[in-house]
Amino acid sequence: MSIDENKATVRRFLNAISSGGNIDLIDDLVAPNYVNRGMGNVDLAGFKAMLSGMQGASHFEIEDLVAEGDAVVLRGTMNITLAGGKQVSARNLTFYRLADGRIVEDDTMTTPDLSQILSDV
Repeated sequence: MSIDENKATVRRFLNAISSGGNIDLIDDLVAPNYVNRGMGNVDLAGFKAMLSGMQGASHFEIEDLVAEGDAVVLRGTMNITLAGGKQVSARNLTFYRLADGRIVEDDTMTTPDLSQILSDV
């Protein structure tokens, strides 16, 4: 896949997992062997389970999207409304690795640490 196609896949992925998105598209955008390193090496099933609790309550603002070869790097902000209405904003850098047009690796570093925020819910 081209660099532009990889960037477009990442954009579609972020739209799918944002409020008003379509989680069903994830299977088309993410490989079966997907791993989310930023959430503790969560596999595809675990990632989908995590999303089910956030769906309808998240938005991603892309500030920069840079790609080379099979890698895409995102700099942006995640805005999430947790159960009970608490709103959280986290700045992030995410490294995506793609193969055959699908995301196989997602490694996000956030400020504050999103995994800690979600474990407090």
